[in-house]
Amino acid sequence: MSAVRRSMTRVSKKTRPRHRPPAGGEPAGAGQAPGRSAPAAADELAGLLTAISAGDPLRAELETATWMGIPHAMGKAAADDAEAFVREVLVDEAVRNRTPEAAALLRVLMSLGTPATKRAASQGLARLTDAGVYPPDWVTEVGKPVPLRAWRRYDVFGDDEIVAVTFGYGEAEHGIAVQVDLTGLPMAVMVGVAGDPAGLIEAMNREDEAFERHEGIGLAEARRRMDAPLARCEQEPDPGVSRDTLLYLPIARSRVRRLPADGANQAPVFTAADRATAVDDFLKSPLAAEALAADPESARFWAEVLTGYSSRIAGEPPAKVGPRKLAHILLGHVPNTFALSPAQREHLEPAVTAWARWSAQHQGLDEAATARLLERVPQVVSRFDQAYDDPDATAARVYLADLAVSDADVSRLAGHLARRMFAVPMSGQDDGGRRDVSDPAERRALAEAEFGECTPPGGMTSEHFVTAADRIISELWHDDPEATFQTARRLFAGGVGRHDIIHALAEADDSPAAR
Repeated sequence: MSAVRRSMTRVSKKTRPRHRPPAGGEPAGAGQAPGRSAPAAADELAGLLTAISAGDPLRAELETATWMGIPHAMGKAAADDAEAFVREVLVDEAVRNRTPEAAALLRVLMSLGTPATKRAASQGLARLTDAGVYPPDWVTEVGKPVPLRAWRRYDVFGDDEIVAVTFGYGEAEHGIAVQVDLTGLPMAVMVGVAGDPAGLIEAMNREDEAFERHEGIGLAEARRRMDAPLARCEQEPDPGVSRDTLLYLPIARSRVRRLPADGANQAPVFTAADRATAVDDFLKSPLAAEALAADPESARFWAEVLTGYSSRIAGEPPAKVGPRKLAHILLGHVPNTFALSPAQREHLEPAVTAWARWSAQHQGLDEAATARLLERVPQVVSRFDQAYDDPDATAARVYLADLAVSDADVSRLAGHLARRMFAVPMSGQDDGGRRDVSDPAERRALAEAEFGECTPPGGMTSEHFVTAADRIISELWHDDPEATFQTARRLFAGGVGRHDIIHALAEADDSPAAR
């Protein structure tokens, strides 16, 4: 997909906003309390308002998105930092500016922003209109482009895809392209915006890449493939994501909301029975004979692990794996999940080689693609011991020690891991060494270290409060009762931090054992 990525880079440069905020430091006004005067911020914002005054909806969005991305550019990717910056530097300064262009900026923020940004911008715009300041008429078109056509370009292994959609803004057209990494949970890793989409369309339909295919897809299908990966990129951006991708992310998300939600092909969901059938097919295959002769239990273990991961998301059939996904499984998923026996480690390479050869045949890969997949096996295996013995991987395995069997549902394991790491974060353990948090006594010690200095509510001693906090942590660890984690998720979504959530739940613990 290198041709499309190069096209996306060219597209980004061509469409890059003409006005950029000053680099190298925090913009004036950031971090000040709302309502305080920030003359320097107002001076810098003047350039943005001048660009907006041109009356070009796409340019207005690009310029505004550039400013919204400043916290990411400064390494402050936390949602609170971004929201505070938008509120204090963009919304508040726009309200103080009291011009039609400032009102237009607020309207653009209402189109591109998160729910919190939309609320702040809406309230700011209401203050301006109450004062008789209204945005120009062209602003009514912002955020309302008409979706036209969509394409998908993907590799034959299922490791990667790029989805592109064109839109009409009056007489003009533009396009967006989103590259999605499919080796883990689908994640957007590159976003481009094309002021003139002709080059993007040409790159999407090129025929010169041996392991890539392309197809036209429906608009609803494009939404299905982009929506969740873009949301994940916004919530937890990868440190390697480019600045341009972070700048164009709000525009891409706003465009996806313009696509129809109904009418996409339903992605097939593969069950545990489907995975078991695939494993049995492999073990009955002549390609498995050598691995079975060496160690039948290890051969089955690795077949179940590889097959289980390869069908963890809807639409992905068992045994579909590519070179990058194979590395992700063996250097990330396995070391962080499974405690291996000596025999399983010893027979890793022959079992994985046999399964990869069978997988290539099962997928219908041609000779060149099969060779590409198989040449990856020894490269990955050579790095396995280092990944498996990494101290962080050793600590992570403890969280799933009682659940991680070779044929476990990988998506369920991921949910258990996220819940348990919420209950007992790895970062909260002693710097001198990781603890065995699967041991209730160790979890109690960590609860005492974290909550022992907290002020308990009236009627509860410090010891009783620590006991209540430990009880909440245990309920989160075991997901019993389920209502505890459901409440925690609801509070977390509302902006409450983990420590405060457990503190609040412990305060509400009225059980006799806690008092």
